[in-house]
Amino acid sequence: MIKKILTYGFGEVLVKGISFLAVPLYSYMILPSEYGTLGFLNALVAFLPFIFTFYYLYGYVRFSVEEKVNELISTYFFLGILLSLFYLLSSFVVYLLVIQNYNIKLKYFILSILASSSIFLFQIMQMYYRSKGEARKYIKFSMLYSVAGLLLNFLFLTLFEDNVFAMLSSSLLNSLLLSIVAFYILREYIFWEYFNLKLVKKILKYTVPLVPGAIALLLFSQSDKLILVKYISKEQLGVYTMAFTLGLSMSYIGSAFFMGYQPIFYEKIASNLKLDIEKQFSKNVFLIIGALLISWFTIYIIYNFIDIKYISGLKISLLIALAYSMMTFAQMMELHLTYIKKTSIVSIIYGIGGILTVLILILLVPLYGGFGASISLCIGAFFISIFMYVFGQKYFYLNYNVLNILFFYSSILLLSGGLYVC
Repeated sequence: MIKKILTYGFGEVLVKGISFLAVPLYSYMILPSEYGTLGFLNALVAFLPFIFTFYYLYGYVRFSVEEKVNELISTYFFLGILLSLFYLLSSFVVYLLVIQNYNIKLKYFILSILASSSIFLFQIMQMYYRSKGEARKYIKFSMLYSVAGLLLNFLFLTLFEDNVFAMLSSSLLNSLLLSIVAFYILREYIFWEYFNLKLVKKILKYTVPLVPGAIALLLFSQSDKLILVKYISKEQLGVYTMAFTLGLSMSYIGSAFFMGYQPIFYEKIASNLKLDIEKQFSKNVFLIIGALLISWFTIYIIYNFIDIKYISGLKISLLIALAYSMMTFAQMMELHLTYIKKTSIVSIIYGIGGILTVLILILLVPLYGGFGASISLCIGAFFISIFMYVFGQKYFYLNYNVLNILFFYSSILLLSGGLYVC
């Protein structure tokens, strides 16, 4: 179990490490105001797909243990095309009604939406490899996506004077190229006759109740930039966005943990090997704390090479990493509820946490700007993780050692207190 988690973890470190090495270079090539615009757009395209595609990709790994691979991939492919078209049209309406009021150029918005919608087939391929437990192939293609994106970014930044246009165009081209590769790999499974309407209904019945929770989770992770843009300049937003990007190093490590642990958890529980999961839990807690410390060390090193325009974001980065260590714990406990299909409870927990985070953001951002936003994320993540643990235990009880829970939260509180004092 640990070996598979570490395989994903090592791969994610390589994939994201490539991107992280580029951040100092971006800090010299891209102005804070431009980085602020990119951060705002990234926040939007994080929100909108979850709303307009009904979180349908989340169900792939869950149904992979029940459905034939050709029916699953074909159904996801044709459903993905339909939902991507719906997403494009709906997003344009959102731009006309809301986004244009933020002085965001239409061409920027269109490029962002096209890039985020055209990647769906590549995402299906990633889910396919995850469901099969083929971590190395998953990581190999993730690295391809990361390296290709990095090379295209620097190529386009040298070709175009408009840095925002260059970065967004690069993202679109990378998405299209990788989706073509994914289609070539999966083509033997993609046929219209394998499309299963009953499976579509099962997928949406499973994922639609998760949409409110996904939106709430995005309120937690992305509303900071949407609120900050009202109170601080685009230059300050750019500093915060860079800090947030580096703070997400913990999120990426947590994602690697989740990707490795999710199929193993489902498999062990389905085989009634609860004792194995209980023994693994204490190891997971130490893995999360260790990952946070690695993330902090990485952030500190990278900030030594960042342009001085962005250097004030160091503490913000560390706080954001701290918040995402708690979200990693919450995701681990979320598996208990999604396995027994208590998806509505997951949505409620994320909903409460998301609303709480937004309320604290509204309170702290006008007073403390980006630092207040990072504090808000920590508080919101703290409550989400606790609620997820309590309800995960209530509906799917496993005999976890309480001392491990106390160790996790006491470590988090001590680390957050140390940052506050500094």
